[in-house]
Amino acid sequence: MAEPVNLFDETFNSLEKAMAVATKRQAVIAQNIANAKTPGYEALSFDEELDRAVKRQDKRNVTLEEEMAALAENSGRYSAYVKMMTSKMSVLRSIVTQGRK
Repeated sequence: MAEPVNLFDETFNSLEKAMAVATKRQAVIAQNIANAKTPGYEALSFDEELDRAVKRQDKRNVTLEEEMAALAENSGRYSAYVKMMTSKMSVLRSIVTQGRK
């Protein structure tokens, strides 16, 4: 008896994780942008959010231009992940369709 084929290989898992990280990074950037004019607000970085247990040493103000650039960069990453996932799904769809014939 043949071994079952795992259609959702490690690529899917990696893409799923990368998309989740990009989504969380987007939330941090959006929070910075939303609070850019809030007096006393200190910009957060995604890495700082991951390392909350470590005391922050470098407090920084929100620089709207930097946040907008980070937003654009992260959006581009997320779009690339979506394209890769769509391509992978297209291959699987083709395999399934060909299997019916």
